[in-house]
Amino acid sequence: MDFALNHDFLQMLYTLAMSPMVHVALIIVASLALFISDKLPMDAVAFLVLLSLLLLGLVPEDKILSGFSNTATMTVAAMFVVSAGLQRTGIVQWIANRMSAIVGNSASRMSLVLMTCCGFLSAFVSNTATVAVLLPVSMRLCRERSISPSRVLMALSFSAQFGGVCTLIGTTTNLLVNSVAVSSGLEPFSIFEFGKLGVICFVVGVVYMMAATLLLNREVSDPDAEESAKYRLQDYLLEMRVLPNSPLIGQTGSDNELKKLGELSILEIVRGGSMIWAPQSTVIREDDLLLIRGPVDTVMESEGRLKLEDWAEGNLSEVHLKSDDIGLLEVILPLGSSIIGKSLSELDFYWRYHAAVLGVRRRGVILRERVSKISFERGDTLLLQGHKGDLRKLSDEKDFIPLQDLSQLKLKKRRAILSISILMGVLALAASGLTSLLAASLIGAAAMISTKCLSMREAYRAVDMRVMMLLACLIPLGVAMQESGATDFIASHKADIIGDHGPYFALAVMYGVTMLLTALMSNTATAVLMAPISIGLAHGMGVSPAPFLMAVTFAASTCFSTPVGYQTNAMVYVPGGYKYSDFIKIGLPLNIIFFVISVTLIPIFWPF
Repeated sequence: MDFALNHDFLQMLYTLAMSPMVHVALIIVASLALFISDKLPMDAVAFLVLLSLLLLGLVPEDKILSGFSNTATMTVAAMFVVSAGLQRTGIVQWIANRMSAIVGNSASRMSLVLMTCCGFLSAFVSNTATVAVLLPVSMRLCRERSISPSRVLMALSFSAQFGGVCTLIGTTTNLLVNSVAVSSGLEPFSIFEFGKLGVICFVVGVVYMMAATLLLNREVSDPDAEESAKYRLQDYLLEMRVLPNSPLIGQTGSDNELKKLGELSILEIVRGGSMIWAPQSTVIREDDLLLIRGPVDTVMESEGRLKLEDWAEGNLSEVHLKSDDIGLLEVILPLGSSIIGKSLSELDFYWRYHAAVLGVRRRGVILRERVSKISFERGDTLLLQGHKGDLRKLSDEKDFIPLQDLSQLKLKKRRAILSISILMGVLALAASGLTSLLAASLIGAAAMISTKCLSMREAYRAVDMRVMMLLACLIPLGVAMQESGATDFIASHKADIIGDHGPYFALAVMYGVTMLLTALMSNTATAVLMAPISIGLAHGMGVSPAPFLMAVTFAASTCFSTPVGYQTNAMVYVPGGYKYSDFIKIGLPLNIIFFVISVTLIPIFWPF
């Protein structure tokens, strides 16, 4: 008898272990663990998921690559190109710079203007790109008005998320959830459909942050952030060599052509490897090295006009200096950077990071040493020059926090107008129903390239392949859930999941779980994993999947409670002088407010 029971039990375990549905569940659990642990890049985890589905036979070979051929994959790629076209022409930077005239001297007014501008731009341009442009502008405005950056930078990050949920193209997460819906045979969302709830969340979020940032101003965790209100960050120190026939030759350190360009001054003159004792009265000669202090754009302008060359021009080969390949990037050194306490001569910096340090600036200090001899400190800002591809890789380096790409210092007016027109055309085509979002976005991408708003090389670089791999590799997971019966299992066991509480409770659970996972791992990965589960749950309850998909979208696209839950939070973490607890203190209540608003209004806008 006992033998028979044991045999039946073992047979049951074997059957269970061989069940495709169990295999799918184990893959989901394992992927969640890897995403949360952050031990592997998210695209690597997604590839392992795809490989597991193939090796276990959970998805037929003719469908295993369906994610790569999915319309969402090309739509996301095309929208990356359209967004890059707007950035490349300088229109976003131009808008940011024009804010100086309207922000006033009040921290509250500055926060309101920045959040409004950032939210609007983020509805159509990548959230990360928008914050990357507005971050240095915000820092400059704070310095000029002696306002602590902690008052505005968290609001800047959050407002990018407020704006991102207002349109279908506002964030990659929105597009991913829409693609899962279409793959499951559901109707796609319209381009402005998210705005019904998104605009309400935006208004509530702005009002909340206007009040909450007052708390940050009083209780900011990092003393350095308070000190930032008391100093004006000095302009860059750059080292320039005097070329033959330069008009500066024969002039003195205090009376020269640099003065006519405005805000430029010669701090030191280096001749024969030694500092000149009295640089202001010394006559400048050919091959002298000038330590110049001033705004980056003005110094760059002086190179051609006054026949000067920077460190890179004097030390790198012509191959490294092709105009199409070279860019400028501003970065800040965070706490824990491995280069703190070291100088360029000690680091062999160029060969380590494939970028040259053109200039350095430090809060409250006028640097007078040669750039190669400066010992770096936390909070130093460096101006780097190198291949644009190499500079982009620095975003993954823990030694730096990228602040601003300075490769394009001027607005390309004609092409900026073209890029705006192209975006408006994409929105009009998609909203009118004349074409699908895929067709509209591809037309927009082609127009950006054909009008030379950006080159083919820049278009390729604009596409974030990590997101592409994540999307292409995880879409087949939804297919596996259907093929294995996991979706039907969720539907048939809905009572075990939500009891007898009905669709409102199920919606709250789905939003809450998604919100929690987003705080722990990639928001895009969370969306792709949770969307098919929400569809299965909705089908099991006999209700429309639309409200559940909306809950997943809004929960995954808005993470305020941790500095690592959303990339824009990480970008403002160090410059704002925040601690982890600041995000919990300010962001967690906002997440709860959004939870209440969404769970209340989603069933009204998208009925069950």
